[in-house]
Amino acid sequence: MKQLFNRIAAMTMIGLAGCGQGTPGGPGTTDVSAKKPVFGQTEDTFNLSVPVMSTTLQQGNTIDAEVGIERAKNFGEDVELVILDLPEGVSVSPSNPTIKHGDTKASIKFTATDDAVTGDYKIKVKGHPAKGSDAQVEFKISVMAKDTFSVGLPILSTSLKQGESKTVIMTINRDKKFDNEVTLNFGKLPEGVSVEPSATVIKQGNSESTITLTATNDAALGDFTIKVTGHPSKGADESNDFKLSVIEK
Repeated sequence: MKQLFNRIAAMTMIGLAGCGQGTPGGPGTTDVSAKKPVFGQTEDTFNLSVPVMSTTLQQGNTIDAEVGIERAKNFGEDVELVILDLPEGVSVSPSNPTIKHGDTKASIKFTATDDAVTGDYKIKVKGHPAKGSDAQVEFKISVMAKDTFSVGLPILSTSLKQGESKTVIMTINRDKKFDNEVTLNFGKLPEGVSVEPSATVIKQGNSESTITLTATNDAALGDFTIKVTGHPSKGADESNDFKLSVIEK
């Protein structure tokens, strides 16, 4: 019997840890007759729960999360959530989520800017009821560097004769986990020079695309620098300079 009791107690502790429970709140926690209010033993209390494992958020991305509520007997109020100690560059929406009467959870979104400070953080989540004290729980979040890419260009300057068309392969270099579609856009071109397509798309899973440069018979001569900007479907743009020499036909 003693062994069975110990097993049940251990299973209970594991269940509580998995819920990421913190300190309870509500009118029941301010009852002077209860020296140490415990959720589930004191009426009119509530407890918040969050994932016990750290949640990973990459720079430039948004993730969904949930804050749950467990209500003891007689507690049925709305609970306003307040998110504290957010890392620099990380925001939450809605800014003041509320778990309504009868609901068991609230859905929130964490968003990191492209330059959010990386690291492991503990965010405090407070539950504020209309009456009684606040409940509190900690939410663990890890801000990771974004998976990104760079625009790869021909190593040597590309030459183009007046009246000539030439194909050029444009490439991107992907980080290990970066698999987004990237659109390449070209900055100001020399007078008399055009590019087709004007915005080339490197599809998901690919790393290169072919463009065609065309110079008119009276295209401006000289050495030029063209800015090429890669715009991913998610995250920040990356750019590089493309060297082009237009020579006399």
